[in-house]
Amino acid sequence: MRASIRAVRLALAGLLVASAMVQTACSSSQKAPQADYRDLYSQHHYAEAYQAALQAQTEGSSVQKEQAALIAGLSAAALGKNDEAEKILTPLLKSGDQTVSGKAAAQLGLIAYGQDRHAEASALLTEAATKLTGDEAARASLYAGDALRAQGRTSEARASYERAQSQVQDDSTLKVLISDRLAAVSGTQPTGTGQFTVQLGAFSSFQRAQVQADRYRTRAQSAGHTTPRIVQTANAKGVKVYAVRVGRFTKRSDAEAVRKGLGSEAQITTASNE
Repeated sequence: MRASIRAVRLALAGLLVASAMVQTACSSSQKAPQADYRDLYSQHHYAEAYQAALQAQTEGSSVQKEQAALIAGLSAAALGKNDEAEKILTPLLKSGDQTVSGKAAAQLGLIAYGQDRHAEASALLTEAATKLTGDEAARASLYAGDALRAQGRTSEARASYERAQSQVQDDSTLKVLISDRLAAVSGTQPTGTGQFTVQLGAFSSFQRAQVQADRYRTRAQSAGHTTPRIVQTANAKGVKVYAVRVGRFTKRSDAEAVRKGLGSEAQITTASNE
């Protein structure tokens, strides 16, 4: 009988230990995502960061919930879920935390810019630039300037680029982009003379044209060519487009040499409509 009782006690003890282990494992599995969503986002694991941040939103203080919502919104945007990102980030514009509301405004501005909602984009990005600091503020001012420029508001775009120039700190690439933008709106960007130019694409969206110009900037400058410029013109059907072009040349043979060096997307065209 005593042996039987002892066996029962040992069995119960084993069950309690196993139950505690299960509870600990469950507790750890519930808490781990809350601790990890920032790391997941910084490591570009956006799908995992999105799910972990959504879960973290359900617990903690209001500050912690806002921080989790910010990462969830940023992750959604990185995954191309713009509607979901806007749904999550828009309430954060009213946050009392300048960093949270600033980053939310910056991402919402970039989404609007990418969808050619330029007036909304410039307002959001300008707001972000006043709330963020350093390179983050400078980047917001840069893209606010791009959105203003897409609206034809050149003087305001120049002011935004100048503000970016005063805000930028450590990002050397960003410094170059700001200088290029300022040269473009100030009329000091060298283009050369002549009827021929090399075109790197024509886009219905100013934002897509700017991405293309930035993409080819280093390649063009490394080869000794001028910085790619964006020219508003019309295609063969008379539709307004934004053309990305490099240089102007008197001789077609000179333009051809540049075209070969820039790759398969480059084509020779005339610059008479600039």
